[in-house]
Formats: sequence, structure tokens, C-alpha cells
Amino acid sequence: MMKIDMLKNLNEKRFERKLFEVFDSLGDIYRSKYIRDPLSEHDILDLQEKFLTNGIHHIAVKNVMFGRSLVFKFLNSINCYHDNAVLSMSNEAVNFFCSKGETFFSDIYYDLLQDGYISKNKKTEFNDFFIEQFYYDFMFIEANQELIDSSWFLNFFDAIKNNKIDQHIPIIVISYIK
Repeated sequence: MMKIDMLKNLNEKRFERKLFEVFDSLGDIYRSKYIRDPLSEHDILDLQEKFLTNGIHHIAVKNVMFGRSLVFKFLNSINCYHDNAVLSMSNEAVNFFCSKGETFFSDIYYDLLQDGYISKNKKTEFNDFFIEQFYYDFMFIEANQELIDSSWFLNFFDAIKNNKIDQHIPIIVISYIK
């Protein structure tokens, strides 16, 4: 039993290290924040700023459902974004928002997969995606282990920075760290 716990902790540490390596190059735009439930008054004000400010904002939460609920609650509360994108390798993320009666989330992963951008996995292809197909005013990235480890994600993330998407919209990156 102790060996299983040690392996689980080792995998979580590797994921955290890889996650922070991915976002390390962001410098000042990147500010990480761990959010606990229930939200404190300071957390609410800080999250409000993140959801309303252009740039890439990382939020670490305890589990997937809390992260999705957090995004849902804030988007419904501020009610200023109408074309939202979600990047998640899980169909459950989009289904979660649709089950709440919200259909204002487009599944970017599905679009990238269907149009062959992921199979080509080139920065120039992702640049084309942002020029030709990306007309969103908010993006939510569900940064789980599978996404961070995928071979195409770094090129996709570089294309976000190269096309200065983060200067025009808020991009909320949520990771699940226990």
C-alpha cells in the first residue's frame, strides 16, 4: 500500500514539474494561484481579475469538477463573454457545460483533431488555425496530465504566444493538483 502511495505522489510531482516547465517561459504574464473551496473574499476578487484580464492565467484546484464549476460560475456571473473555447482532451468538459444548459463553449480539441492540425503537429499549422478559425473572446484550458504530455501541445501553446492571442483574450489554464 505504501509503495502505491509513493508512486502516486511521484506521478503527481512529475506532472506538476512538467506543467510548470510548459508555462515557465511566460514570465510576468503567468501568475499561478491555488484556489480552495470554499472561496475566500480575496480569492473571489483575484479570480474576477483573472477572468476579466487578457493574458494567460493559471489556476490550480483540487479536482476536475471543482475547476469546471469554478469556470462555469464565473462566466455566468460576469456574463460578458459569448464565444468561449475549451481545450480539453476529455469530452466530459464540454458535456459538463452543455448539461448546465450552456452551449457557448466550442470544443477546440475536437476542431483541431477533425481538421488535421494535431496530426500535422507543426507550429505553422497551428498559426493557420488561429488566423482562420479562432474567433473566441475567452479560452479555458483543462491542463491535465494527458494534455501536457501530448506531443502537439507545446506547439499549440507556442502558437498562442506567437499570434498574441493572450494579448486579446483571457486564457484560463486550470490544473488539478492535490
